[in-house]
Amino acid sequence: MIHANLDPTTVEERFVWKAPCPNASGVGVVLINYRTPSLTRRCLESLTKLDPAPAQILVLDNAPEEAGSILSPELLECFQHTSVRLFVSSVNLGFAAGCNFAIEVLLADECCRAILLLNNDAVGLPPLLSELLGALTASPEVGMVGGRLHDLMDPQAIDTLGITLHASLMPANRLDLQDPFLGPTGGCCLLDRAFIQDMQDSFGYVLDPRFFCYCEDTDLVVRALLKGYRPAYVDRLVALHQGQGSTGKGYNPFIAYHGLRNVIWMHAKWFSSRLLLRHLHWLLLAHTLAIVRHLLAGHPEVVYRVYRDAWRGLPACIAERRTHRRLVQQGAPRLSERMSKRFYQPGYFKVVLSQLAALYRR
Repeated sequence: MIHANLDPTTVEERFVWKAPCPNASGVGVVLINYRTPSLTRRCLESLTKLDPAPAQILVLDNAPEEAGSILSPELLECFQHTSVRLFVSSVNLGFAAGCNFAIEVLLADECCRAILLLNNDAVGLPPLLSELLGALTASPEVGMVGGRLHDLMDPQAIDTLGITLHASLMPANRLDLQDPFLGPTGGCCLLDRAFIQDMQDSFGYVLDPRFFCYCEDTDLVVRALLKGYRPAYVDRLVALHQGQGSTGKGYNPFIAYHGLRNVIWMHAKWFSSRLLLRHLHWLLLAHTLAIVRHLLAGHPEVVYRVYRDAWRGLPACIAERRTHRRLVQQGAPRLSERMSKRFYQPGYFKVVLSQLAALYRR
């Protein structure tokens, strides 16, 4: 299996809380913390109200500034039916490699039948597990399931309804039920044990650790579709999401870099030549607009780093594509049937034009 940036001495277990009255839900929860302990504590507090309660919660604290600031005796006392484990990494593994590590630890327990990936800046609502488990167990073809997330600061506003793949081949948050559902976001996603093991056996990883963060969930969904799974969506509000809790709001060079670089790698790995050629004009337009936006934001170095590093990583991506070329070719229609006819999210051109107008005024 691929474990980028993961040295055996990097991660150590710091704390274990054994639930006084353990339950048999069989669900493990993964929380990745990166220097936002207050958000992780808030998320943990919300998980005490889930029905059914998760069997285990694994918190991975990436490169903490201060140790032991996440768990408190008062909080742990609320977990009467859930065991809690805290691991600390001396380096920031990122979301992808961090989740892979946590998944392997949780799967060591044979009673674990499903794993929930949840962003630490989310607040789970009581029906979270019951709704997602119901959809996950409906058919072995599902593999993974997500639900409706709203904005934590404006609970009436949609945060995400999953992932939509647009005609530009660019993934984005699904904000309209009319848009096709590609699959769930990694910010709130329940994965079946057999599905996880299939991904590990077939590809060597669950989330591609080379991605570090951003688009790693779309990469997983695409591989699931190529393998014949049919990810499911539950239109029930299951969590509230703050969004970018660890990376900050607004234009962020970190997000811009990883988002675009990782999309290029995903296309190189899993999109058939025919599919890429069919949408090439829209794809080139999407890259052109992305470059313009980054330049207008005053970050030409982001554009340089994205395409430099994407190019450096292409040989490994193409090698992986060749290994799975039959899967890539046979699975292409499954991607097409879940693709939106829209170029990109509604209002995208308006945003780009407004940035051009602002530049002109300056």
